Amino acid sequence: MNLTEIENAAPDVLAPVLLAAMQRLGQLGRDGAVALARILDDGDADFDEAAGWIADIAEGGVRE
Repeated sequence: MNLTEIENAAPDVLAPVLLAAMQRLGQLGRDGAVALARILDDGDADFDEAAGWIADIAEGGVRE
């Protein structure tokens, strides 16, 4: 998937890409977190919303 396709990607297409990217950032540890933080705009409401959902998923709280 190209970055230009992300804006119009359906959830079932985007989710595996996000999972793979998050797993890779996890493998990179702090370096991965720092790289993400470096490009994140402070107060990004969309990121905050997504981070909240990801936290819920990590706790097992989101299922079909």
